[in-house]
Amino acid sequence: MFSRVQFHKTNTQPVQRDRGMTLVELLMTVTILGIIMTSLSAAMIVILRTERPIKDHLSESKDITFLQAWIPNDLASATSRNIEPLFQPSATTDLLGTNVLTLNRADISASGMTSNFVVSYRYVQSGDEWQLRRYEIRNVGLTNQTVTQVGVAHQLAAPPATWNPTQSPTHAVTVTSRNQVVLRPIGEDIQVVFGSGEQFTTGGAGLSSQDQLPTDYDGGIIDPAAPPTRCGGTVTVVLDTSSSIPNQGGATSLVNAALGFIDAFSGTPTFMRLVGFDVSAYSYYPTTAGQYVNILNPSNDLTAMRTKVDNQDSSNARWGGGTNWEDGLWQAFRTNAGTPFSQLPELVVFISDGEPNRNRTNTANDGDARYNTTDLSRAVTAANYGRGTGARVVGILVGNDASTTNQGRMKSVVGNVVWNGTGPTNPGNAAAADFFLPANSASFAQLGNVLRSISAAVCGGTVTVQKRIEQDGILSEATGTWSYTTDVGVRDLNTAQSSSATFDYTFPGGTTTRTVQITETPKSGYTFVRADCSSSGVALPASRLRAPADGSPGVVITLSPDEAVSCLMVSRPS
Repeated sequence: MFSRVQFHKTNTQPVQRDRGMTLVELLMTVTILGIIMTSLSAAMIVILRTERPIKDHLSESKDITFLQAWIPNDLASATSRNIEPLFQPSATTDLLGTNVLTLNRADISASGMTSNFVVSYRYVQSGDEWQLRRYEIRNVGLTNQTVTQVGVAHQLAAPPATWNPTQSPTHAVTVTSRNQVVLRPIGEDIQVVFGSGEQFTTGGAGLSSQDQLPTDYDGGIIDPAAPPTRCGGTVTVVLDTSSSIPNQGGATSLVNAALGFIDAFSGTPTFMRLVGFDVSAYSYYPTTAGQYVNILNPSNDLTAMRTKVDNQDSSNARWGGGTNWEDGLWQAFRTNAGTPFSQLPELVVFISDGEPNRNRTNTANDGDARYNTTDLSRAVTAANYGRGTGARVVGILVGNDASTTNQGRMKSVVGNVVWNGTGPTNPGNAAAADFFLPANSASFAQLGNVLRSISAAVCGGTVTVQKRIEQDGILSEATGTWSYTTDVGVRDLNTAQSSSATFDYTFPGGTTTRTVQITETPKSGYTFVRADCSSSGVALPASRLRAPADGSPGVVITLSPDEAVSCLMVSRPS
């Protein structure tokens, strides 16, 4: 028997061995991978390099939002400003950093009451970062003073190696005044530079709040060519009362010149204060430091101020034994303790007859009556502080000691731009000059011409109108809004916001008079009856006033470039 053996054919294939990569394939692969890795590396580098700029850009965008939210709002309510780098707004609290811009501003509560507080923007280092911080100070200098702060811009440009905190940080923040006029700028522009090099500019207006613009444009708008009124604001006269003045026979001329200066602003929206100085400074009038007299209308305070000046050449007037320039300029802006007044001057007129021989470090009876460089340098510092608040400081040197040397000393305090006029009818560059020297060898008899030139530059060629209602022969202040049209535009006088509106007129070269017409828009329930106009507190003669030829309610005035005219526009109930 045989066994059956079966063979099965299997479908197998020979095993294939992996041949690997040829050298050419390997080189191609490496080349392709190199290209891919190079592209990926470049992309990663771009991403890594872009990440921080994107974060910086987002941070700057956030800061720009804060800058735009805070700065224009603060400037819109500002009444004065200080850009002196070392300025500290409170004598009881030292704020960090360098002062960029400090504002005194108003805050109107829901009840309608207005309070004032201080806002200080400062350039501050925090770790390795430079910031712009906003400090808000309420109840400045009082026991209940409060200080709050917020960072409004971060990662600002770092200072160069040559910069120090006594200098303005213009590499990071620049403050520029808008359209500087005689007394004040009409706003500020602030440019901020970030560490990235990016720049942002913001700003606002409000520092010329005395200018009354129309509130109802239906009647027209101000001629855009007409500048904001230059007339009005706060004026401080710093008056030398050292004994050398009566000793050289200058007392009466000084008195008459000062009275003429006060009268020149009569009827304008001006607030005036007098500071006296000799061995030390003092509040001449008002006697309460930092207060002003409103000379828009006659008042007991205005009469008292004139009386005090008028009596200065009497035997019992104060004439001290020294000349303390520093203290006179110091007390124009701040208290003895160094706290700035809530209402600061916009124009300071500094009058002296000689060299400074005292400063605030002297005691009253130390016997030091000789000039030294410290007396002068400290006066320069006091004047610089005042200019840092935005004030214009001008100086008048008068009398026998107005030598070339002393002229140079006063110029170092007030500035080097010398007055080139001769008097109110030829004021020359009185609107821009720093230093004034009366004619005839600085004669006291010419001091009045100098002061009238300054007043003409500030308020000459202007007409200020107020509204009055007459009933039974008695005048009372009007209420509501009254509209006035002139050849320089239309303005509304809103009596709830302002007591007056002022119009500025220009005079072509060589012109000594100009005829101007002011027309009042008729108001229901009232009949216009007349305009009572005056200059320097004296009624204008009838030859200079007449009714409009077309019979419209108002007045036509013959105006001179060296005078400020004030008119009461009088109506009666119909």
